[in-house]
Amino acid sequence: MLNSLKATWGRNRRVIGNFLALSVVQFANYLAPLILIPYLTRVLGLSRYGLVELARAITVYFLILTDYGFSLSATREISVHRKDPEKVSEVFSSVMLLKLLLVLLSVTILSVAVFTVPKLRADWPVYYLSFLSVIGMWLFPLWVFQGLERMKHIATLTVSAKLMVIASTFVLVRESDDYLYVPLLHSAGTVFIGLVALIMALRSFPIRLRVPSIAVLRREFLNGRHLFISEMATTLYTTSNVVILGLCADYTFVAYYVTGDKIVRAVRGLQLPLSQAIFPHIGRLASQSRPAALAYAARVGLLVGIVTLAMSAGLFLGAPTLARAMLSRSQSQEGASVIRILSFLPFIIGMSSILGQQIMVNFGLERLLARILVVGGVLNIVVALLLAAPLKHVGVALASLATEVFIMAALCIALRRNRRHVLGGASARSNG
Repeated sequence: MLNSLKATWGRNRRVIGNFLALSVVQFANYLAPLILIPYLTRVLGLSRYGLVELARAITVYFLILTDYGFSLSATREISVHRKDPEKVSEVFSSVMLLKLLLVLLSVTILSVAVFTVPKLRADWPVYYLSFLSVIGMWLFPLWVFQGLERMKHIATLTVSAKLMVIASTFVLVRESDDYLYVPLLHSAGTVFIGLVALIMALRSFPIRLRVPSIAVLRREFLNGRHLFISEMATTLYTTSNVVILGLCADYTFVAYYVTGDKIVRAVRGLQLPLSQAIFPHIGRLASQSRPAALAYAARVGLLVGIVTLAMSAGLFLGAPTLARAMLSRSQSQEGASVIRILSFLPFIIGMSSILGQQIMVNFGLERLLARILVVGGVLNIVVALLLAAPLKHVGVALASLATEVFIMAALCIALRRNRRHVLGGASARSNG
């Protein structure tokens, strides 16, 4: 009994430790933009700030393409085989090579897009400077640290890099014409984190680089495909709204939307560390006992529901104050309207994360999840295109909210219909 309690505490302590470390990482990732928004909107002006954010939004497509779902599929595989150095090295080498090939594909696609679309071609340097962050994320093997549940040093590294980027921005960005420094400094920070983390991984873990076989590369590529589709579909109803607005309206409206969206994302991001920390834990539980994994996910889901509901209420009520902190008084009303519409998202997305990422991915329903997210992504594109021209930033915010509600409802229905699959075997029959 004592040994069992010690083992349980050891597992929970690991989850709690990774949760705290990931909290620091997310805090740094979301706090840095919030600190810089009031300064950049004032120094650059709303139009050039909107341009910089449009370039960053376009870069997200290539970040998702380069990640290709490995942040989940490779994390899960490394977590399961953590005691087998040969297997971990095999996964590491194959994923790094595949990601490199995807980086090369990404820069090709970017070049075609930038020099084909006139509105993008006029400001081509900002898009390439922003793209450098894709190289940084290729170098950054976060999935290794998550799979081995060793996130402590990554938190320190991330905070240090973000502080350097913030300080450098205040020093170098002094007028509107300095706008190119913004994507350059952001990308430089990402490359720095990636290089240092890669060196740490190679020195700290029993990982050896090797040339993977075609069979191994094919296996890892196929393992990530459904998760990639899910992540790219998610991008269709998040980042795409910025891109659609940027192509259909003036960059000033992009600034209004991005400011409100970043505030909501910062609050919403507080729940991500818990999601990332428990993902490998639920994956291991699911491989041993599906009912136990579901029970654990249900307990976490209740906690997430209570916390995210409070977040949503706080955002809705505090929207005017939050907008005034980021924008001038004359502009804050536009930002507040976006915050109010998107304030429901922390709760909705928190519940969707439990149902989708934690349960469906860990229980082998990635294909079904991908289909739901693709439909949601297409729905968002259609609604955003219809509303962007007449309603500008308010229209794409409404499109985002409608899409998230649809996805949460679809996930609930899908899990009810696949209850036997989730529980598996005799357990399904006894519960069904």
